[in-house]
Amino acid sequence: MKFLKAFWMGVWGVIFGIRRLWTAKERATARKKTAALKGAHAQMLLAARRGDVEAQRQLAARYAEGDGVEQDYTEAAHWFGQAARRGDASAQFSFGICYANGQGVGQDFEEAAEWFRRSAEQGNVGAQVSLGLCLQKGLGVFQSNEEAVAWFRRAAESGDAAGQASLASCLQAGRGVPRNDIEAVEWFRKAAAQGLAEADFYLGKCYQEGLGVAQDETEGCNHFRKAAEKGLAQAEFHLGLCYYQGRGAAVDLTAAYVWMSLAARRAIPQSAELRDEWKKEMSPAQIEAGDRRVAELAPSRPRAIAEKFEFDEESTVKLPTP
Repeated sequence: MKFLKAFWMGVWGVIFGIRRLWTAKERATARKKTAALKGAHAQMLLAARRGDVEAQRQLAARYAEGDGVEQDYTEAAHWFGQAARRGDASAQFSFGICYANGQGVGQDFEEAAEWFRRSAEQGNVGAQVSLGLCLQKGLGVFQSNEEAVAWFRRAAESGDAAGQASLASCLQAGRGVPRNDIEAVEWFRKAAAQGLAEADFYLGKCYQEGLGVAQDETEGCNHFRKAAEKGLAQAEFHLGLCYYQGRGAAVDLTAAYVWMSLAARRAIPQSAELRDEWKKEMSPAQIEAGDRRVAELAPSRPRAIAEKFEFDEESTVKLPTP
């Protein structure tokens, strides 16, 4: 259950590029007594109780974020549910996330998938990708790679970066659709153009391995750099390798040490071992310069990667191997 909860929190927080409903605070599973609200929030509560869907959705978001009110996941789920039952697509998506994460309500993937489907059918791209993931993983629904691809494609064609990257992954793996490396690159490129670091990372792999494009190690390294600069741990690891091996970039032990050190902070397998081996080849001045650069970059990056995701040949999204 811990894996699935982290999985959904990571998918929602990272793929969709929106603020997460939930922070790292302890979750509430029993309805709390509502604190007295004042001013605009009191007016919002009054409107929500009268059935104003917009007020219900906004109040839910306030409780989820602790924005002007005491953070209360159960209240957030309650008001998302009220708006969702009145047909609001955004609230339906958020209510599905509540069930998928088991926050504010009991974890229930059947309910999550049902609310994702209702929202997806109204055109909510986040819900379309989430429903695709449910179908791909068999979470709350019968597994169907083909239907998953159909939902990913709908989101992709609507311009959603997560849908584009998910569809690209399926095309590259031949999962639910005939394998097509060339089309996969096209969708990864569209997602990368919207700033999705994971898409840049996989474009880097495509270029380095010649999948769907002419092999070009320099271009591959450039895409790894773009993803690494956005804080993607896997890209930090591969960029470190590029600098150490001179693959697409000039050999630079200090740069290799910096990026591999950052990957090691994020628990990427083998990164700490490689960093320590490379350190033996470096001068004290190089090590000092590298440590100084790591200290500058590290604060902007999360310490752990438990909520990150990556695309691979087996599934659209998975957590990194511990």
